[in-house]
Amino acid sequence: MINNSSYRLYGRNKGRKKKHNNSFLKIRLKTIDKKKDYIIDIGAGFGESTIKLAKANKDKLVVCCEKYIDGLNSLSNKVQSESLYNILIYQGNVHQLLDEHCEDGSISEVWILFPDPWPKKRHFKRRLIDKLFFVKIQKYLKKGSTINIASDSKSYIAQILETIHYVKNDFAWLNQSKSEWYYDPKILPETKYFKKALKNGHNPFFVKLEKL
Repeated sequence: MINNSSYRLYGRNKGRKKKHNNSFLKIRLKTIDKKKDYIIDIGAGFGESTIKLAKANKDKLVVCCEKYIDGLNSLSNKVQSESLYNILIYQGNVHQLLDEHCEDGSISEVWILFPDPWPKKRHFKRRLIDKLFFVKIQKYLKKGSTINIASDSKSYIAQILETIHYVKNDFAWLNQSKSEWYYDPKILPETKYFKKALKNGHNPFFVKLEKL
């Protein structure tokens, strides 16, 4: 049994001055099974990436995994206004999502776009992407599933590259050429954090992995 402290999420869950109607509860995720193709969008913020993925993959179910309630309510409103019925929401920690809601071999794609870099060295342990994350998520992925990652943090990118080397026997790095690391907003979701990275003069790094 995993202690609930393993699912701790840092930072605020909601804004300080907003009322919360929790409209996202209407489209909550229940179970991820092998019967359908599921895309997991981890740390989706206000759901720009979830919306784009859902529109591009209408034959798949897109699960937004996010803790921030304001973002989830905003996404829920967009889902209803645009009639996007292939979106589900999970409010909480992706580790808990995997442990409690996913069958082995049930996930087709994973997207992790601009995860919190936790730039202070003492906070590096809070970062999502590390060796243990790949070891854990592997059994929940279908063969040939992809993991798509983007970041503009130089220290986090270095950690991601080190992790890719560590898991090379289980995951193939599909875009190894440096020219393919460019984050193209014409193809990939143009999120709030992508725009912020450009505004700050950062060059976002994109990597695509495939489960062997």
